[in-house]
Amino acid sequence: MTAIDVIDRRIIELLMENARTPSRQIAKKLRSEGHDIQDRAVAYRIERLEKRKIITGYEAILRKLLVEDFEALYLKFRTNRPSGVLSEEICSFVKELPNCLLTASVTGNWNLLILTAKDELGKKCERQIIEKFADYIADYRVGNLKFESINPFNMQSVMI
Repeated sequence: MTAIDVIDRRIIELLMENARTPSRQIAKKLRSEGHDIQDRAVAYRIERLEKRKIITGYEAILRKLLVEDFEALYLKFRTNRPSGVLSEEICSFVKELPNCLLTASVTGNWNLLILTAKDELGKKCERQIIEKFADYIADYRVGNLKFESINPFNMQSVMI
């Protein structure tokens, strides 16, 4: 990955908060934080970050206003089917569910972790998964998650 300096990193963080923030407003924010930078320099840095493929695009992110509750669904499979094949089947099914955010293989006693969120009506999708794959699930646990803080820049870096 190409190295970026403190100002580039801060520009990226501000754009991640709102990708439509004008260069002038970013420069003003940076100056208030003690950086000596002008509007045109911010625009140039953004263009350079795009050319170097550090910023690869901008996207609309829809935020569900009422979603505050996340859950982790841990699944343990029966041994009558290979866990890799079953994981792939479940992951394909989960991708189609609107409330499912993430699936991950787990080492130890569990085979699969599925991160879910309640929708605006408080509905969850764990029940659909458990019912569909009941013949292959030996055990499951559901735990509530409350994210205390998320660093969007670091999270984005991990996901790349």
